[in-house]
Amino acid sequence: MAILEIKNLTKSFGDNEILKGIDLQVNKGDVVSILGPSGSGKTTLLRCINFLEKPDSGILSFDGIDHDLSQITKNDIAAIRKKTGFVFQSYNLFANKTVLENVTLGLTSARKVPKKEAIEKAMDVLKKVGMDEKANQYPSQLSGGQQQRVGIARALATDPEIIYFDEPTSALDPQLTAEVLEVMRTLVDDGMTMIVVTHEMSFAKEVSSHAVFMADGVIVEEGFGKEFFENPKQARTREFLRLATN
Repeated sequence: MAILEIKNLTKSFGDNEILKGIDLQVNKGDVVSILGPSGSGKTTLLRCINFLEKPDSGILSFDGIDHDLSQITKNDIAAIRKKTGFVFQSYNLFANKTVLENVTLGLTSARKVPKKEAIEKAMDVLKKVGMDEKANQYPSQLSGGQQQRVGIARALATDPEIIYFDEPTSALDPQLTAEVLEVMRTLVDDGMTMIVVTHEMSFAKEVSSHAVFMADGVIVEEGFGKEFFENPKQARTREFLRLATN
């Protein structure tokens, strides 16, 4: 069953057309990797489907409810966001708040969860990502990998139906990248529905149920899991994967 379906999504910045009619379907339990060169529109797509950028047009269906993206209301956006989590490339943690406060904030302010309940939930998800012992530290006291794990905990705390990952390891060195990918693997094993914009080809091949290759604002090719990586149909996909895995 499709949790998320996008039809003909478009987005321009001024005269620059970034997304040129994207169609995508994500079913419950899918891990969808979005691959492509820099400037292909991957991050813009992710930001549009979580309304961090306003799409120009298209239809977005979430849990079977269709929304016209050219006239979607703030209430509809808020309702969809309550069912999603977002993990940013640059962590986006509040520097003046502790790890625990960063995770509880979305629960207590946006969702009005009682503080005691929010703290219990936050400690549960921090434990899941191996950061419970750092609960009272501040982001400046953490490595990049630890900060990103807190970002994942923050996304998990709201019990989302789907989590969007925007190049979650691009700012990290190989060792820190490995610890973040390990946390993401546990989410895959738990059956979390995920869309992952990534340059980590071996990870994408390992975990993806579905993979998408974008270039110049369009989906050039998509396919199932390992089949996509081992037998790409389009020459452009083959060339991208050859360069990305060397």
